[in-house]
Amino acid sequence: MRISKSDWNHTKPYKCEASNPNGKKVSLVAPRSPRDPTLSLVPVITLKSKSVMCIIEDFYPKNNLSVQWKINNTNSMSQLKLESKLNNQGYYNGYSFYEVSSDNWDVDTQYTCEVTHQGKQFNSKANFKAKLSLTVESPIQKELFVYDKIVLQAVVSGDVKVQDTSVSCKVKDESVPTENITTGNVEFSTDTSQFKRIHNVTVDTKKWFDGEMVTCTIRDPNNKDIKREISFQKGDGNKPTVTIYKPDNVTDHISHVCEVTSPKLGDVYVIWKVGDEPYIEGGTSAPIHQKDSTSVFSILTMTKEEYEKLSTTITCAVIHANMDNRRAPLQVSTSQNEPPEPETGFALDCNKDVLEEDEFRSLWSTATSFIFLFLFSLTYSAVLSFFKVKQ
Repeated sequence: MRISKSDWNHTKPYKCEASNPNGKKVSLVAPRSPRDPTLSLVPVITLKSKSVMCIIEDFYPKNNLSVQWKINNTNSMSQLKLESKLNNQGYYNGYSFYEVSSDNWDVDTQYTCEVTHQGKQFNSKANFKAKLSLTVESPIQKELFVYDKIVLQAVVSGDVKVQDTSVSCKVKDESVPTENITTGNVEFSTDTSQFKRIHNVTVDTKKWFDGEMVTCTIRDPNNKDIKREISFQKGDGNKPTVTIYKPDNVTDHISHVCEVTSPKLGDVYVIWKVGDEPYIEGGTSAPIHQKDSTSVFSILTMTKEEYEKLSTTITCAVIHANMDNRRAPLQVSTSQNEPPEPETGFALDCNKDVLEEDEFRSLWSTATSFIFLFLFSLTYSAVLSFFKVKQ
């Protein structure tokens, strides 16, 4: 069998099969070219154990591969036989785990995964000493709309050390009192394989909307400070445009979208209200920048059953920089049976206006034609009668 160079693919097996008159078959698979493995070390943390995983990828052939673990360059564990599986590219992947005790996890330790394949050695090294990270998130919207309070969330993530980590904050140069910082429980995130703890930080509302910088600080295991800053961005200070988009069709889940737009939109806070029920937080997007404007979208989703029971209005409420009274947020409402009714200054659906204007012009044109024909026929009859009388 001849194969052109352009069609040759060393990752695919080529099989030659022959049989004799007795029906006995003999086959031979052409060997692939050997391929060296690629190594990666990653931590694996669960609620019950901690391990380091050595990922061994894209090697060929499958046999003649062993793993040696080293801790701080000292041999610790050997694995002479490794389970491996064929991947989609025709190569093999394998995994080796090294379990670490909780006492040793936080110690400054270097882990080495040393792989021998086809007589050649390959290694990967890593240090997984517990690290902490800090993020400061925007105000809790319900606290703002209901109590006119600015409550920020300082989130500490990392290993179990998060439970011993304290947070301090200041607004500009003034420290936030410790009684204004409340600490939540330690939680484990299966998505990130990390522990996290949320600290709620209450700051002065006026100073926040004045744009004063808030700085929060934690100290990591190496006694280094980790700082994060956050402040309110005013944008152009103009009153934004608010529009609600209703669904065209009723499906199993009904979504309303509230768009807040301004040429230079700053930070805005969006929340929903259904009738006289308490405020509901929807899913709010990050700012979307366009050529001449910036928009934020918030989505409120409900089931078909909830939507069909509604006999009251659905309201999108917005707090922005240029407000005299935050207790009276900018609002736009709609209902199940009516299209959105924006207040003065809110955006209208331009396409709808154009269509209505075109329909009005069409009706007026038709009416004018009928009036003209009626007057013409009346005049013609009068002139004809005049000539008949004269004759």
